[in-house]
Amino acid sequence: MTTFKYFSDTYLEEFTTQIIHVMTMDDSVAVYCDDTIFYPQGGGQPCDLGVIIIDGCAHRVHHTETTEKGIAHVLESHPSLLTSIGKQCIQKIDIPRRLLNAKLHTAGHLLSHIFEELDHNLSPAKGHHYPDDAYIELIESERTHDTFSAELINLKINTLVNKSPRKILSFELNLSEVQSLRPQLSTFIPQSTLMRMIAIDGFTPVPCGGTHISNTTELKGLQVTRIKRKKDRIKVSYSIN
Repeated sequence: MTTFKYFSDTYLEEFTTQIIHVMTMDDSVAVYCDDTIFYPQGGGQPCDLGVIIIDGCAHRVHHTETTEKGIAHVLESHPSLLTSIGKQCIQKIDIPRRLLNAKLHTAGHLLSHIFEELDHNLSPAKGHHYPDDAYIELIESERTHDTFSAELINLKINTLVNKSPRKILSFELNLSEVQSLRPQLSTFIPQSTLMRMIAIDGFTPVPCGGTHISNTTELKGLQVTRIKRKKDRIKVSYSIN
């Protein structure tokens, strides 16, 4: 079973592992490894890109995704790849891309927590943590008449980033523990025995399989750009400069 190294270390840029399976995918080749530092696209976060070095030759990873066989590192087709099973390889991710995606993902969680504190009827329902179109959606358990301004949220962001920063931790909880903490999310999350949780210090943890930074001080430049209400949902768009 593949070990997901990105769960334990967002900042790990290079790792040596072994190729365990190779298969063709249209005009590309999918390489599967014992371990991976490449995050696959999903959970509202883009995948990691980079290279895999085999026998001294660097092969560009132009996509990473989860398949039935595990995490596929999709490479440009090359005859040598089909005979690479059992070989060691060096994985290297595009670290600036990884860290931007991790910041945007953590920022989405932080914004959800800010809104939850302002109105306890709100719970996170969706996150889209893409650089050019980052937003979160919150859903109401009961109708609220609160109006939120971007200026107010940005003031709170400034406090949590510059004045009173918070650590970010990850750990696992069982399903019943998650449901007791996040009853509104029970219909949205996979019904697994154990779930990975992300906790920003001082806020209620959230189930999440994405990559995250270690402290909110890394979110300098975060700002809300738009807040829009539609029926029982509030959409919050944001960016990091």
